[in-house]
Amino acid sequence: MLNACRFLLIVFVGLVSAHVRVEGQAIPDEYRLKAAFMYQFPQFVEWPSTTWEDAQSVQLCIASPDPFGSELEQLVRGEMLNGRPLLVREIAGSDELVGCHVLFVGAHSDVAAPVLKAAAGRPILTVGDGDRFLENGGIIVMKIVDGRVRFEVNTTNAARNGLRISSQLLSLALTVREGPP
Repeated sequence: MLNACRFLLIVFVGLVSAHVRVEGQAIPDEYRLKAAFMYQFPQFVEWPSTTWEDAQSVQLCIASPDPFGSELEQLVRGEMLNGRPLLVREIAGSDELVGCHVLFVGAHSDVAAPVLKAAAGRPILTVGDGDRFLENGGIIVMKIVDGRVRFEVNTTNAARNGLRISSQLLSLALTVREGPP
């Protein structure tokens, strides 16, 4: 099972010492840290009970192109959530969302808009790093603030997808948006 203390340590390290220079390009260290956040976010989310009826695994889906390389797969290898192994799967379009529990949509994804639209109303935790991600229906957006990885949460979008975000995670968010974006 994922460890809440470990996540808090990762967040602390990300907030205090992960100085990432952003110069208009994806920097591997940035996505290494974002992968660590992606790995931990599901532990702080409550899905509808029907989500797990037929699920053999907890699938972390990444909309193409995958900015994490093998980093996220290495982090989840051997890890479990709700008694199911965590698996990473890259998807190329909205028709591949079946089975996804978490969906990362990067700022450079060509399928961002249709994938987010298709995920709306489904029990999928949508995470991204685009400028208008929350306004477009996303739930958690990761961003670089003062050289550190931080995140914002939209609880209204989470509720629309039937998800409840833990108060522990909300307390770590840079901002929490409620109501219409």
